[in-house]
Amino acid sequence: MFAHRDGQNRLKLLMNDMVIEEQLCQMRCSYCLTEDFNLLMNVPDARLRLTTDRRADWHEILDAYHRTVDSPIMRLSGGEFFWLKGSTEFVEECSAKYEVVQVITNGVFLTPPRLEALAALGNVQLCLSLDGHTLEMNGHRFPPKQHRLFDVIMGHLDHAVELGIPIEIQSVLSDLNVTRQADFAEFLLERYGSGVMLYFFPVRGETRTTHAPALGDHFAELLERYDELSAVLPPRAFVAHIANQLSTGVRTLRCYATATMVQLFGQGDVSCCPYAWLKPMGNIKNEPELIHEQFGKHQHYEMFMQPRPRFPYCKSCTGPIDVVNLYLFGGITEEEIARCAPYAGPRALERLRELKSAFDPMFQAAE
Repeated sequence: MFAHRDGQNRLKLLMNDMVIEEQLCQMRCSYCLTEDFNLLMNVPDARLRLTTDRRADWHEILDAYHRTVDSPIMRLSGGEFFWLKGSTEFVEECSAKYEVVQVITNGVFLTPPRLEALAALGNVQLCLSLDGHTLEMNGHRFPPKQHRLFDVIMGHLDHAVELGIPIEIQSVLSDLNVTRQADFAEFLLERYGSGVMLYFFPVRGETRTTHAPALGDHFAELLERYDELSAVLPPRAFVAHIANQLSTGVRTLRCYATATMVQLFGQGDVSCCPYAWLKPMGNIKNEPELIHEQFGKHQHYEMFMQPRPRFPYCKSCTGPIDVVNLYLFGGITEEEIARCAPYAGPRALERLRELKSAFDPMFQAAE
């Protein structure tokens, strides 16, 4: 199909998207898709999981992945990954294996010693979940008992940028913040310059019915001021893509995320899509050749890689990975995607070129 392999017969993918202890997060974001599962009191052995260094288990899974897959980028997330014992050390160990390691975090545990350790590695980036530069814009992230955390997170963001750690910010677009994203971008530009890049995605799944804004031209100001704010914004085509979805309520952009990565879980489960966690394809602890044998062939690939999104979830889904989709489809140039920190390195850019060359004949045949 579209899979290429290296001289060791390993699949050549763009990214290892590894999720560890997805049920453990101390935040109470009301739009979270895993809200029913991420409350500490609902995980019987949560305190043991939080206070036990499980790096040996994670490396066992990671080693199994590396035996059949090569990817220049690693994206780590939870739950809240930095809540876990041994998390900083694991990032350091992974940084030696990848061109870039990006950690998705809510920012609460980015203490000065941790940030200084991460900055010293030189190839670690952060993806911070933050819906705006005011507490009001983050109303769905912080219930009243957690309001104090907003200032804590903003202080940690300041320090991370001071240390030169590349930062992506992911803003979930809701009824509380969608019309103020241009203000948010202006704040980031004035405060940090080009040290951060602001991404957005609409509220996903069933929470759209209670948290999503009414359909409308919410990004008109952001697009009008794009040139002024571009230093902290992803490529214009990505912003326009989000604007269209906010206006219509339906995603129409084809998605090839499943062709560039797999979702690897800390216990060994493997999912086709990094956003819609269906029943796993299998577990690489039990099936070491799983990814190698099933990539591009499992029925989930056919379900996700349709000319237009078919699943209800897919029709409301979008995210930072769409800069990769737009690049593959020719909507974003190599120069534009190279502004996006995870893809700026020579190995990542070369892998993107390889993927694009594999897909171009398929796209041309479909025209």
